[in-house]
Amino acid sequence: MALPAQEPAAVRGWPQPEAVSGSAVWFHGYLANPALLRRELNLPTSASVGQIVAAGWQRWHEDAAERIVGEYAAVLVRGPDAKLFGDRMGLRPLYCASVPNGTVVSTDLAALVRETGAWRELDEDYLADLFSAGLHLGHRTPYRNIRRLQVGEFGTCQTGRLQLRRGWQPSTEPLIGTFEEHRERLRDTVEHAVACAMPTEDTPAVELSGGLDTSTVLAVAAGIAPVHALSFVHPGHPGSDESSWMRAALETTPASWHPIDASAHGTFTDGPDLGVFLPAPTRRILNWAPSAAEESVARQLGVSTVLTGEGGDAVFFAGLLPWYLADLLRTGRLRHLRRESLRWSTQAEPGRSAPFWIRRAAVDGLRRWRSGRTLALEAPRPVTTAAPWLHRDYVERHRLQSRAQFTTGIRVPTVHGQAVLENIVRGAEFARSRHLSPPTGFDLRHPLLNPALVDLAMATPCEVAADPRIDRAVQRYAFAGVVSDTVLRRRSKPLADEAILQGFESHPRWRSYLGENPQIVERGYVDAAAWGDALHGAGRIGGVTQFYNAIQIEVWLRHLHRVGRPELLT
Repeated sequence: MALPAQEPAAVRGWPQPEAVSGSAVWFHGYLANPALLRRELNLPTSASVGQIVAAGWQRWHEDAAERIVGEYAAVLVRGPDAKLFGDRMGLRPLYCASVPNGTVVSTDLAALVRETGAWRELDEDYLADLFSAGLHLGHRTPYRNIRRLQVGEFGTCQTGRLQLRRGWQPSTEPLIGTFEEHRERLRDTVEHAVACAMPTEDTPAVELSGGLDTSTVLAVAAGIAPVHALSFVHPGHPGSDESSWMRAALETTPASWHPIDASAHGTFTDGPDLGVFLPAPTRRILNWAPSAAEESVARQLGVSTVLTGEGGDAVFFAGLLPWYLADLLRTGRLRHLRRESLRWSTQAEPGRSAPFWIRRAAVDGLRRWRSGRTLALEAPRPVTTAAPWLHRDYVERHRLQSRAQFTTGIRVPTVHGQAVLENIVRGAEFARSRHLSPPTGFDLRHPLLNPALVDLAMATPCEVAADPRIDRAVQRYAFAGVVSDTVLRRRSKPLADEAILQGFESHPRWRSYLGENPQIVERGYVDAAAWGDALHGAGRIGGVTQFYNAIQIEVWLRHLHRVGRPELLT
């Protein structure tokens, strides 16, 4: 939509907005509990989504995203003024760009790029973040003149001039209670979050990977209504196949199972010339065939909603280190610190000494927290090791090693809370990246990033969240008797790297395409000789994730010319 800088020019938007009491409302996504909102706002039971959004903003203003729960982006225009906001975790992205006569806003990055010509100027900082860490947690996009609302942000626009402001301020005040009380609280909150994401009009599907998170979502959803389960299986790659775990989950949770053979619809099966404009470098580029296969199965089943388990690692504290030791050091509770480090040295596997935990979690954690550096589960590898094909001048000029240490700008007053928050923000970024090239035919929803569940994770005491004896302890106990006991007991989850690398080897056209006048070499990102050696197995690939990121960036760059001509603003 176009928001002009001067009156009397009219606001233009596509599709047509809903008119609500002198305002125009554009809405994309879904509301978790519209009936409850209608009651809270004293609206009739027939009130539309637009009426709910308009009334919610009028009553709650900048707190609207806290009270209006779901996954959505909304723009409310009244006269020359506009309000831009969405769900707290930003799961439905909202983009904006300045143009000579105002501001243009869209939930569709591709459309905004086309209408504004933003593809002519790329954002090198955004790309540097992708090369260094694989993601960007700020307001940037791949295009210099387009920015996005961050997690917890909202915007106001007066006569075409946009101002973005921070909204969400996470609380880390711990909830008091026994382990059993926390277990029950978690179970109730997950059940509520999944129920909020369930559609009312048809049977949904759940993406079932065989892991704890998707198995939990499937079990809870199936307890509410019949569901389908969609899975990718790798029969030819034992190191990547999780069929046995999926079957174990389905033994406890009967559901209509629809396995998709990833050998026939695997990574690198389609492409690399995809014949369309790609709005951003995302994993959809590599997963074109599996994404199309999932969409085809959903279409055949008549499924309009698919639930994911994305964000579960964060809200269920997967692999969380005892960063609370840094809080004990920070507050001078040294006896408690010594006692807890000894507990981790004797109970955690693999065994580590108490001095190790003091150095790794307490001293290093406090240092990282104070400097705003990442508290991710694993410290970033040296860029020269993870991506040995990057041009050394580019690595130094754009400070890629320090970029890998970047974390979210949202800050909380404890080291443990900051670690939990960072993982949640990363989980949200991973989830919303799927909406850059969204699936066709169904709505993708992420119940484990529901604000109530995020708030619970932030308020769970550190001694409950991080247990040296068992990872995800509170989740495993909370869903005993609901999720398959076999799945609840699993301690590890294999990666699909074996199948993905085999897919790359099985489709040599990708190697030829990526080695023929690569844009990432021409633009100075990558060393030509090292890249050629990596493609042909004569050199080091480095980290598989970094290698895939480079492939995504290269394919995206080669598709920019397919952007198309502006159609709406002209």
